[in-house]
Amino acid sequence: MNATDLQRLAGHLRNHGLRVVAVEPELRLHATHPQHGLLTEEIVAGGGRYVTSLFHEIGERGREKVCADRIARLLAVSSPITAGAL
Repeated sequence: MNATDLQRLAGHLRNHGLRVVAVEPELRLHATHPQHGLLTEEIVAGGGRYVTSLFHEIGERGREKVCADRIARLLAVSSPITAGAL
């Protein structure tokens, strides 16, 4: 697992409309619902897997889009934003 994988996951999370802060030395992301700041999730990368702060396994490296979809559901945000959808 490396910072590139983490940035890829962060990009997919941003496509869902989440605010994301990457803490790369620790391979950790902080994702926040844009309209409800208390709805947050910490995602840690390690051992080829992504895990939340509550130890929920989100998925594996290489499946960042699927992982982002799961995290977005946890934080109750809408479907990914697609180009031209607005």
